[in-house]
Amino acid sequence: MAQSSPSVLIIRLDAIGDAVALTPLLQALAQSGIPADVVLRAENFDALTPSAARERFIAPFALRSDTRENLAAIARFGSKLAERAYTHALVATEDPGGYRLAAATSAPARIGFDNGWGKPLKTLWVRSLLTQTLHRAAGLDSNAPHECEALFALGRGLLPAATPSKDPAVLRPFVVDGADAADPRIALQITDKWERLGIAFEDVTRLARDLAAIAPLRAVASARESAYAARWHERTGIAVELFETLPPWKTAIANARALVAPDSGAIHIAGMAGTPTVAIFPPGPAFELQVARWHPWAAPYRAIEATPEWHRSAGEALDALLG
Repeated sequence: MAQSSPSVLIIRLDAIGDAVALTPLLQALAQSGIPADVVLRAENFDALTPSAARERFIAPFALRSDTRENLAAIARFGSKLAERAYTHALVATEDPGGYRLAAATSAPARIGFDNGWGKPLKTLWVRSLLTQTLHRAAGLDSNAPHECEALFALGRGLLPAATPSKDPAVLRPFVVDGADAADPRIALQITDKWERLGIAFEDVTRLARDLAAIAPLRAVASARESAYAARWHERTGIAVELFETLPPWKTAIANARALVAPDSGAIHIAGMAGTPTVAIFPPGPAFELQVARWHPWAAPYRAIEATPEWHRSAGEALDALLG
């Protein structure tokens, strides 16, 4: 669809790393002079800097809810957004509310993903709300691109000659404010995501000892995970810096000499900022597929499978990254 002055709304109702994966698309739109607004959740709102989009909105509705009240909230918000006369609404989320919101904006071009025969009923429903869909497998797909590339494809019609940048110098401002101030320490993410990925607490404490033998450590954690951080500090004796908000936490990661973290939003912040990263992924047959889809985008990295003695492999990978 030819447009003389396109205006884009991107809907991304997911976690921190999911929001950060929009960075190459947002950068390309900005470089092309195409204004873009983004709808996020309160939880991932600050994953992007204020300058990353013309305007950032917090979705005023619940995820995965079909209650009458929630549907009405989506419709009201969509009507409000419709006043901005977007030419394109890009649905970069799997949540049904995102598709409903796109339809409510009445944007002439509404583009998102369908799952084909993997989820046939959802595919039919999605196609009824959008003007164009891109196929995306319902499960892990050996042919699937990196998440940044998948999201970039949503804007392909607006950016026919562009490719997603892998230059941290141009991507960093979209996720971190302020100048680069090098920190000689290694940032280690202290998070209960380790345990949620099935990685033993004791192995994470062993990891700290291995890393501390290589370079000074800076243990960082969200204040919301203070209970896990306190337990980890008690076991290791290493102080943990707790961050109440996302921006200073992101800066600590971006400025670190390197980052060691589980598969989480932290590795994607590092990936856009150019921070060398050792990313730990859970073991299993999906390891290589998960790494292909979610590895740090634009930074040097090593991906470690959390098999027995993985903490030693992580230390060796860090040593190699630091040269």
